[in-house]
Amino acid sequence: MTDLAKIDLNLLVVFNDLLETRSVTQTGQTLGMSQPAVSYALARLRKTFNDPLFIRIRNRMHPTPRASALAVSTRGILEKVRTELLQFVDFDPKTTDKTFTLGMSDVGEMIFLPKLFRQVSEDAPGAGVRTVTLDPDSLAAAMEAGEVDLALGYFPDLQRAGFYQQQISVSGFMCIGRADNPHMKDRLTLPRFLKAPHVSIRAAGRSQEIIEKHFKTAKIQRRIALTLPHFLSLIEILPQTDLIATVPTRVAESLARNAALKVQPLPVKSPTFAVKQFWHRRFHQDPGNRWVRGVVRGLFQGK
Repeated sequence: MTDLAKIDLNLLVVFNDLLETRSVTQTGQTLGMSQPAVSYALARLRKTFNDPLFIRIRNRMHPTPRASALAVSTRGILEKVRTELLQFVDFDPKTTDKTFTLGMSDVGEMIFLPKLFRQVSEDAPGAGVRTVTLDPDSLAAAMEAGEVDLALGYFPDLQRAGFYQQQISVSGFMCIGRADNPHMKDRLTLPRFLKAPHVSIRAAGRSQEIIEKHFKTAKIQRRIALTLPHFLSLIEILPQTDLIATVPTRVAESLARNAALKVQPLPVKSPTFAVKQFWHRRFHQDPGNRWVRGVVRGLFQGK
């Protein structure tokens, strides 16, 4: 009995083509191999099956009875490999019922989710979208396991081996307060900024760490009057008080569109951070994952 471990699939490809062409030279041309390479493959086939397999008669390679008996099985094996092992599993957004799970902070949900959900609903009407907020280690494990397809936002802990990343945009920080906030009258100067009562946001997202560290390094001590865990609370808090908040630029713009709020630049140079989408290398070639990454890139990259 022939040892299965000794059978090279490439040899079966050569064998099958020799059956078709009956010519070492033509098989080489078809498969992009040199004539000596085809002859070497044939020698290995003969050794593997302990049979000449092909006999040259008047410049034609004629199969032996053993080769003819192997022909049907060989063609079946190669067809099975082509159709079952090598077939690319396509992804059709029009027919998929996949639910895409995205790792986001509440900032990500505020900034990206409305437009992203509309686009997914339009292009993939049967698909669903689910968002989760996880601590860094849990998020990394969930992405590795395929429980989370993408993380979108500022996730410095995912800049590690095993993860791909793609920059979507660069953000800075802005100040925001109600439209008639006396501390934001005209230009927000540094003395007005220091005198104003501030809201400090301690959200699950990591971007606020950047501005807090920046203020500490610059020795800027704000008067913190209120600390909140969520950005969305600012929609109700800021219009009713003289508080101001320092938040990422796109958060400030989004909040201002949804409430009577005014946005102004920081009175000092703003730090910046990169907003990216992350995915695990296990799913780098996954058609569904590639599709949703393309949607995110098309909607938000450079905007």
